[in-house]
Amino acid sequence: MSDKPILRLTVTRLVGPAAAPEVAPQWLTGHLWGQARAEDRLEHVRVRVTPGRIGVALFLLAAEDRGARRSARSICARALDASDELRDWHLAE
Repeated sequence: MSDKPILRLTVTRLVGPAAAPEVAPQWLTGHLWGQARAEDRLEHVRVRVTPGRIGVALFLLAAEDRGARRSARSICARALDASDELRDWHLAE
């Protein structure tokens, strides 16, 4: 096994009330990019919004899956903390 970073896909879900105002996927994509730090090594973001659920696919450069998942959850947590639009949303377990 190599310690060389490779592109890794992580899928994270945000959950919220079904009656919450719809979040624009383009806005959330930009917001996630804005919360990423250099050490997260974020390469690509895809967002899918449905009532009460947001699917977030993040592609990150990481040496291991665990590190990629940790970075993805950190980016999403920072995005939730930094936005009034997402105040009723949280990371799915």
